[in-house]
Amino acid sequence: MDNLEKKTLDVSRGFTYTYYISPAKGNKPTLVLIHGFPDAPDTFEDAIRDYLLPNGYGVIAIDCLGYNGTSKPTDTESYSFQGMAQDLKEIVDKEGLDKVVPVGHDWGSGVAQRFYNFHADRCAGLVLMAVSYLIPTPDQPFNLDGVLQFTQGIFGYGIYWYWKLFTAEDGAQVMGSHLDSMWDVAHGDPETWLETLCKKDGVRDFLVADKRQPTMSYATEERKQKWIASLKKPPGFDAPLNYYRAMTSGVQDEASRHIPKENIPINVPFLFFGGQRDYVCRPEMLQTSLDAGLIPDCTNVVIDSGHWAHLDKPKEFGEAIVGWLKEKF
Repeated sequence: MDNLEKKTLDVSRGFTYTYYISPAKGNKPTLVLIHGFPDAPDTFEDAIRDYLLPNGYGVIAIDCLGYNGTSKPTDTESYSFQGMAQDLKEIVDKEGLDKVVPVGHDWGSGVAQRFYNFHADRCAGLVLMAVSYLIPTPDQPFNLDGVLQFTQGIFGYGIYWYWKLFTAEDGAQVMGSHLDSMWDVAHGDPETWLETLCKKDGVRDFLVADKRQPTMSYATEERKQKWIASLKKPPGFDAPLNYYRAMTSGVQDEASRHIPKENIPINVPFLFFGGQRDYVCRPEMLQTSLDAGLIPDCTNVVIDSGHWAHLDKPKEFGEAIVGWLKEKF
């Protein structure tokens, strides 16, 4: 992130955001990079340094709400997609940009797509990583048990069993007390997720027993220690876990009720980038939106990797996003 200028902005909701910026050259678009759980903007560092900046694209890399140098409220309502979309709009306004290309990974994908839903007029394109387009359905409230049952029928396992721990009253305490094991769970070989994240009590049992396992090559010791240091600071996991709580508590259902219906179709160039071995955020889930005709200009790139495909295969990701940008813009 050394090539970017660090800035802060106090948004109208009363939160302070930290973000990192490099202006675009000429008429190249600016990408707003939105990380996921439980990450930081530097998960985009390879793409920024090796692909985006050398090709003249602008970058705004956000410390998301609940993380790093940005405010860390612990009340779930603050994590409404509508509110976070407004926060990002104010950052875009501050930088004097008319249109941007939101790029989100994991929960950042949720924020990116809802930024489009609420502010389609400010988006020149949209890039979702790992998490496919979640069609707003305020008349069908999110039900975790229903999702577990549904995905059990499709894939043979419930993809969101780990949400039970992540939304439990003691979830933040359990995760924060076993940071080494939590790192290993997140960044182990993709197939290990079938026995941890995708299994009833799998993550809880792994953490409480302080189990360890090998991690992927991108999960370096330097990256791990930086991650541990950030989550040791209060409130630790109690802030970012609100992304999950906001889904299960109905906060996001309420936010979806305010999305203009005309903004539900993605009427800008769209790129999906995912890993075929991501056993939680299954790339097949994009097909529902495609079948519904909601993404008329879709480029779908799925590679042999897991959830953090952009870290595992930075060359493939960099070439995919720059190739898409050159084609569409």
